[in-house]
Amino acid sequence: MTQNSAQAEPGNQAPGQEEAAQKNNEKHSVVVSAVIFALGTLLSRILGLIRDRMTAQYFPNDVRDAFFNAFRLPNFFRRILGEGSLSIAFIPVFVEILSGKKSANQDEAQLRAKRLVGAVFSLLLSITVTLSLLATIYMDEIMRFILSGESYLSVPGKLELTVRLGRIMFWFLALVSLYAFFMAILNSLKKFAMTALAPCFFNLAMITAAWMSPHLAVPEETLAWAVLVGGVLQMLVLVPSVIKAGYFPRPNFAWRSSDVSRIFKIIIPSLFGMSIMQITSVVNMHFTSQLQSGAQSYLYLADRILELPLSLFVVSVGSALLPTLATFWARGERQAMSETMSHYLKLILFIAVPASMGMFMLAQPIVEVLYMGREFRAEDALATAGVIRVYSVTVLIAAGVRLLAQGFYAIQNTWFPTLSAGIALASHLIFAFILTNHFGLTGLAAAGVLSGTVNLVWLAIGYHRWIGGLHIRGFLWSFVQFLFCGIVMAAWLMVHDQLANVLGHRLLIQASVLLFMVFTGAAVYMAMAYWLKIPECRETASIFLHKLQNKMKSKKKARA
Repeated sequence: MTQNSAQAEPGNQAPGQEEAAQKNNEKHSVVVSAVIFALGTLLSRILGLIRDRMTAQYFPNDVRDAFFNAFRLPNFFRRILGEGSLSIAFIPVFVEILSGKKSANQDEAQLRAKRLVGAVFSLLLSITVTLSLLATIYMDEIMRFILSGESYLSVPGKLELTVRLGRIMFWFLALVSLYAFFMAILNSLKKFAMTALAPCFFNLAMITAAWMSPHLAVPEETLAWAVLVGGVLQMLVLVPSVIKAGYFPRPNFAWRSSDVSRIFKIIIPSLFGMSIMQITSVVNMHFTSQLQSGAQSYLYLADRILELPLSLFVVSVGSALLPTLATFWARGERQAMSETMSHYLKLILFIAVPASMGMFMLAQPIVEVLYMGREFRAEDALATAGVIRVYSVTVLIAAGVRLLAQGFYAIQNTWFPTLSAGIALASHLIFAFILTNHFGLTGLAAAGVLSGTVNLVWLAIGYHRWIGGLHIRGFLWSFVQFLFCGIVMAAWLMVHDQLANVLGHRLLIQASVLLFMVFTGAAVYMAMAYWLKIPECRETASIFLHKLQNKMKSKKKARA
């Protein structure tokens, strides 16, 4: 056997080669996990868009405003307690325990992990049920404080409807927080498929309720009760996977254990940080209550379109990346962690640039295809599209904020993201006050973009200071290349209006034209990136081709 062939065998690799191979496997694992998560999320988001379409079309502006405002309140706490601080604090500690870093053996590590799961479960349930009871009692006072704008209060019965729906839907908080906890357990174990598919069941419940609503006496209340039904389904669908993994919680009250204490040390500053970020949405509720009827709906529906690329790519990569970064930090591999973060910032930017430019160019046809009809008229579509054009820049900003924050959470540092978010909130209040008075709803959207930029800059400075360099020069050069490809794509997307006018304005034709432009625009972008030999293009393509080949092989084996 030659020396070269001996080195090619895994068992005979030099230590440096084994370490490099392990890092590549970790990177590949993150991308594959993100792809799995994104595919599941794609289905969920498609159903979510159908849900939003039916809500927009079946209910007039004032009812939509009331429903969306009432729904924002449990979502505010959900993002703080469930999908926010809890996951951020729980995953690094849980992963560290399972890695056996502070345990004598693997059995002891698993026992500690199960005790931790049971304690956190009982604590989370206690907190969310208590909050739901208090919110039900004081919902009228809460809504009067937030929605104090003269425009909102001047509509007879609008505030009362918001309060009534809020009392029903706030109990969604307990259900979705338990779902988020089960999701955190499965994501820690790098099981992403069911966690991404679970929200589909919530959306199906909402779609069914919206479809039935025109035939019911109180359609808006039916939609509110469907939120609870969907929350139950979304949570229960993860239970079999958690049981199979061996970590279904057995409630205990060991809230003073060292592991729970460590989570508290992480979660308390994180709670402030997540609260600050989510307070922005409450601030926006207040400012929109001063604007014309429908402003809350336009902002919500624009948010939902913005969340599609964010959830498919940014959240998917972020959710898959956090356990990997936490593992690197637990092993003391600081350089590997920094390299991985830099790599995935470029990769997510490669995807975010065309998503942002595509949203800007196709804002109007997107809104018309998704929402227009019945109660949602042309003027509603125009207003929503204006918000989307401003929000399109947020895709780039939110991508950077999300991934950089994961780096801090992986090292169990939650105080700096909290400080950064606090500075961003203070800037948002100033920007929103000035810009909303001058430019109305689009000014409020622009305030969100500017405050997000403030947050991104602070996080980048902090990351470079405490964790590692981000290779700024290479990053900026990559951004210039991505932007050039995006400009070529945008030039092609300008063909949309002419093509749509020639083919006609029926919904099916308009939807087909929109899909054609989206896919061909993506193809133009990828072709330009391939021509420029951008590494992220080749990596993205190879991952998808690898997944496709594996599926084909598995089908052949099944047939055999």
